[in-house]
Amino acid sequence: MPPQQGWPQPQPGWGPPQPPKKNKAPLIVGIIAGVVVLVTAGVAGFLYLGANSDSGSPKRGGTMPEACANVPAAALAKARTTNGNPAMSKQRKVPDGTQTSCAWDQTNGEDGSGLRNTDAYVVVGDAAAEYERRVSQSKQNNQGTINERRLDGLGDEATVVLVDGKSAFLQLDVIVRKGDTVVEVEYTGWDSGVFGNKRPDVTEFEAAARGVAEALLADA
Repeated sequence: MPPQQGWPQPQPGWGPPQPPKKNKAPLIVGIIAGVVVLVTAGVAGFLYLGANSDSGSPKRGGTMPEACANVPAAALAKARTTNGNPAMSKQRKVPDGTQTSCAWDQTNGEDGSGLRNTDAYVVVGDAAAEYERRVSQSKQNNQGTINERRLDGLGDEATVVLVDGKSAFLQLDVIVRKGDTVVEVEYTGWDSGVFGNKRPDVTEFEAAARGVAEALLADA
């Protein structure tokens, strides 16, 4: 039915009022922020798990020399090197006696992350000359600043030599003479951090090396 003449005609835009359009910016910002948080958490978790994953290799078989085999499991666990390496552990004759070398590294699943290596030498013979030779040789390391001091309560005389470099890598040698026996324990490694390796605690390092040295001296 056509509109009656004289009535106002509908104008464009007339009709019921429309609800105001919602501002979607806060929602979009919230979604983006949530995605950023999830991604950041995922990356941080990935880095943390990677940095703290177990190091080392599967447990080896084989027989270690008697002096090495006598080191108790507790001392090796404290040093986080429970994986004996028979291929690198030998006993041989030297002009004035015998020399035994022992090597341990980390067992995967037992000794944690980071890096730890324990190498030890037991020399029976001309102990006084051998002790001085090994202390001097240890101080010739050019990988960092050398810190040396005497250790009390260990053998007839004992020295600890710390090689303190600029990197996270740490080396600490404990050299002991007891009677006609000289023991040297060379302990090396670093700890894992989220964004890179970090320097281990020197006090813990020394305690671990000293524990292995004491065990090797037990029968001297």
